[in-house]
Amino acid sequence: AAILAGADDVVVLWGERAAQGDRGSHAIDALLALAGALGVADKPESGLIEIPTAANGRGLREVGVAPDMTAGLADAPERGHGTAGIGRALADGELTTLLLADCDPLTELSDRPTWERALERADAVVAFAQFVTPGLAEHATVVFPGESGAEQEGTLTHPDGRLQRIRQAVPHAGEVRPTALVLAELCARAGVALGAGNGAGPGVSLPDLSAAVFAAVPFYAGLTLDEIGGRGVRWQDRDAAAALPGAELPDVPIGEPPALADGLRLGAVPALFAAPAAVHSPSLAFLVPRQRAELSPADAERLGIAPGAPVEVSAGERTVRATAAIRDAIRPGSVFLLQGLGSDGAEALTNGVPRTVEVREAPPQLVQVGGGPDEAAATAGDKAATEAVEGGATSSAAAGSDAPSDPDAVTPDPGEAAAERGHPSEADES
Repeated sequence: AAILAGADDVVVLWGERAAQGDRGSHAIDALLALAGALGVADKPESGLIEIPTAANGRGLREVGVAPDMTAGLADAPERGHGTAGIGRALADGELTTLLLADCDPLTELSDRPTWERALERADAVVAFAQFVTPGLAEHATVVFPGESGAEQEGTLTHPDGRLQRIRQAVPHAGEVRPTALVLAELCARAGVALGAGNGAGPGVSLPDLSAAVFAAVPFYAGLTLDEIGGRGVRWQDRDAAAALPGAELPDVPIGEPPALADGLRLGAVPALFAAPAAVHSPSLAFLVPRQRAELSPADAERLGIAPGAPVEVSAGERTVRATAAIRDAIRPGSVFLLQGLGSDGAEALTNGVPRTVEVREAPPQLVQVGGGPDEAAATAGDKAATEAVEGGATSSAAAGSDAPSDPDAVTPDPGEAAAERGHPSEADES
């Protein structure tokens, strides 16, 4: 704030993940205190722009998909559960049924242990998905085919408040139906009034649902799909924006964050190709990254970890194996793991609050090569090779080698072959 105090206009970009977890409210208090110190409210070209964790995060919140708000960003009469709270409530038996919209909690959400208990205890799990992941195959009661991005129709809201239309580009494949219409039919069969009395029902169309949204959100009042058109509309620029509830920036003291336990601070990094679409595509599967632990040179030297060495990252009773990657851009005291890799992902260790982990070089693992148990031997990542001799012929394989001599050896992951010096997750962003 002191550095930017003299700036004319300031736009603060902040990530939605900062507001999650048990200390999310503290992070928001600090963010609002920064906005107040910079005088953002009094500068027309200044403001805060949230970077959501998923597409249309702002739009969902504006229509009331939030634990403490209803449509139009109004306070809810009773607070519901956020994502983490839903997992805990299912695990504790407070909730019995779970609806998943294009989400596998075991690969996409923090606190995997809680979600494992939640899915085991749930009476029914209804999922919409393009691909049946191992987690959905094990726990889902029913899986409805989900729409791909090119099959969808509707609207979304850009982080800066611009409403945009999504137009269907390809026909629905097979028995795929619009997710919203399937939900409307499910609600009708369950006796749930969809649309809060605005006439939406099992025979509703997608334009009907858009009209219902515009009617339910005060600052969308009078908006139509034709007005949005092909260029979009910033609702803040319309007269109806005056219906947005006013709010004063809170003036609360900002407390010091609690000291973390000994160890390295864990950071979770999204991986571009760690997605079911890549896993299930023969032409993209080779891009799915293997887990790597990104460390600063100082921490790697202190821990005796060389670039490319197999390591174990542990928190409590949970451990993730990874390959060490040394990055100059990482500050000492932190380690970064990739998200979305199932049991090997950062979600296995994260729990929604800042935490520290232990990083150590991994012990050798026993692997099997060839066709029989007599040909099994130990390997230690890039440092060892396994030789199997049968009938005088010798074969060798180096696990994790950057340049395997065996023509049948697996091609190294492109993320691991990226430059060892650079910004965290740069290989995923290229």
